[in-house]
Amino acid sequence: MVVYPEARSAAQENWRAIRGGLHSAGLRVPALLADAPEAGAALIEDLGDVDFATELRRASPSGKLLLLDEAERLLDPLRSIDPAVARRNPPFDAAFFGKELEHTRFWALEGGGTTPLSSRDSSDWEELAARLAREAADPSLNGPLVPVHRDFHANNLIRTADGALAMIDFQDLRLGPRDYDGVSLRFERAGAEAPAPPAGRYLPAVLLQRAWKVLGTFEKMLRWGRPVYAPHRETARRVIRERTDRSSPFFPLLRFLDP
Repeated sequence: MVVYPEARSAAQENWRAIRGGLHSAGLRVPALLADAPEAGAALIEDLGDVDFATELRRASPSGKLLLLDEAERLLDPLRSIDPAVARRNPPFDAAFFGKELEHTRFWALEGGGTTPLSSRDSSDWEELAARLAREAADPSLNGPLVPVHRDFHANNLIRTADGALAMIDFQDLRLGPRDYDGVSLRFERAGAEAPAPPAGRYLPAVLLQRAWKVLGTFEKMLRWGRPVYAPHRETARRVIRERTDRSSPFFPLLRFLDP
């Protein structure tokens, strides 16, 4: 049973419509068993509590790569869904990515507002973050926008009893850079425990924007008293360090990470 904060909410309608689009594209998603928008409630299929992250952690290094390849193949049918469904949420663009990096600044760099950046540091961060947001959103660098899940990491995939991988938490699906879901899968949480893909497989700006974005999210959760996010924060920091080349225009951002 899912209970929404209010009746006839956009969130409930989005989940229902996007679920239908994914199902029509041949993807395994939870069944909608009963829907009561007038009551702000829905009954959806229980897929179990063993997520793809658990499966990955149990696998050998070579097995992890095979599993990640299997998961990434789900992105082909996802990208084929009805464009009208993908447009239910605003697309990723430079302004959207920029706001996410403002969130990171507040939570990860300024301690939730307790330690504001100096004037010089603020200017440096804003200039580099704006460039990162522009490059991550630039279709001339990453191709036309495609439907993206938005949080395509291992905790949002579940192996069903019939062997298929099912997607959950897809209500924020929208148009975005082609590489976006791939970097979420392979550079966050359990996916980052597998051997890393070769440099150049994904557009660096998309990878780094997402890594900085989730760093802000994890810092916020930790400040809200949720220590389960500590390993994810450390993974984000490691990915930023490892995937920011010295020749990159974004190399100066590394000084904003804690030692």
